[in-house]
Amino acid sequence: MAVTNRSVTSRTVTQNIESVTHHSVYVRTIRRRLLQSGLSARRLLLGLPLTQNHSFLRRQWCYERRMWVRKWNEVFFTDESRICLEHHDGRIRVWRYRGERMLNSCVMHRHTGPAPGIMVWGGIGYHSRTPLVRIAGTLNCQRYISEVLELVVLPYFQGLATAIFQQDNARPHVARIVQRFFINHQIELLPWPARSPDLSPIENMWFMVAQ
Repeated sequence: MAVTNRSVTSRTVTQNIESVTHHSVYVRTIRRRLLQSGLSARRLLLGLPLTQNHSFLRRQWCYERRMWVRKWNEVFFTDESRICLEHHDGRIRVWRYRGERMLNSCVMHRHTGPAPGIMVWGGIGYHSRTPLVRIAGTLNCQRYISEVLELVVLPYFQGLATAIFQQDNARPHVARIVQRFFINHQIELLPWPARSPDLSPIENMWFMVAQ
């Protein structure tokens, strides 16, 4: 029952068994037996829904860079992240075996964060990182240039011999005025497939910052 319906609670399993066998069963016994069989209760993994085209472009992007080794040391990964200020109760849990974290039935698809918080921008390279930039209000292309690119990115790049700038496809990032800024300052951009935050190592940094 826990395998076919990963979000079923142990109490529901207990009630189902009692209705069939007419014998009382402790909830903790069900939990112990499920754990013994390899099923553990874990929080749902939050992920972005992908179309077939998204998946194709992601595979193509990875294939084109399959021979990169030292070149990854030149990539400067950047991103904005909303740090939630409210603790998520995490009551939504699913039963899963080891290695099933990415199983579709164990993922909750979402597009935005569930709780309010503060928006920050940051960047990491192989040898260094930038200071965090707090983004008050809505980030648009003009503010992205004046508060992030001019104040942080340009000084950071001046200390690097070679660098490739990575950003996602958020609207402030792909605006014409922003693309012109990169061209005028001869900053090389790393093409980025849509809906691919998991391809960037900076996501691991955001997890540590949020903690």
